Amino acid sequence: AVVSTQSGHYGRELREFSKDFSFGDVSVTVVDRCCKDYNYFTWPCAEVLAEFVEGNITAGLSVLELGCGTGLPGLVAVKRGAHVTFSDQKDDPEYWRKVGELNDITVQFTPIKYCDYHYLLPVDLILASDLLYDTKDFDSVLATIRYTLALKPGARCWMSYQVRSSSRSISDLLGYWDLKARKLASSTATGHDINVYEFHL
Repeated sequence: AVVSTQSGHYGRELREFSKDFSFGDVSVTVVDRCCKDYNYFTWPCAEVLAEFVEGNITAGLSVLELGCGTGLPGLVAVKRGAHVTFSDQKDDPEYWRKVGELNDITVQFTPIKYCDYHYLLPVDLILASDLLYDTKDFDSVLATIRYTLALKPGARCWMSYQVRSSSRSISDLLGYWDLKARKLASSTATGHDINVYEFHL
């Protein structure tokens, strides 16, 4: 369930909306922004991945949410007892302070650009929501996932992927980056055809 709980206007361009999400017995609040920086919007893939995380993650895992946007899957993982580092290309300490307060947690955030290997972390699990939407970024995203997985034996990546075209496939790229994949779940609950995959080496 999704409920808009509060709105605010800051300056002439930026508006923020807090949204409550419930998955099972886990409730979290995200902050969406109406601005040209579209990563501060909670996309359907994030909802599907968050629901999968709620039912399948193990407490105590170290987790990196890559390209986290509003951080919905990672917030669910935190509430399920995982140790989560949120990451995206830009840092906004005030934004993440607000998200932390709304969820009664301290958000650990590290800015990571794709292929910026010096800042990658050895983790048990990578969360990746709708990162394969712009074909020019496919190699960069998969390379970053591949190099992160290599930092810790047995590491995995859970990625939600929206099927936008039947003619577009990433199978060749997965082979190029030596990534193995299997489908874990599929959903049309948001009105979109979305699959959750597990990538591993």
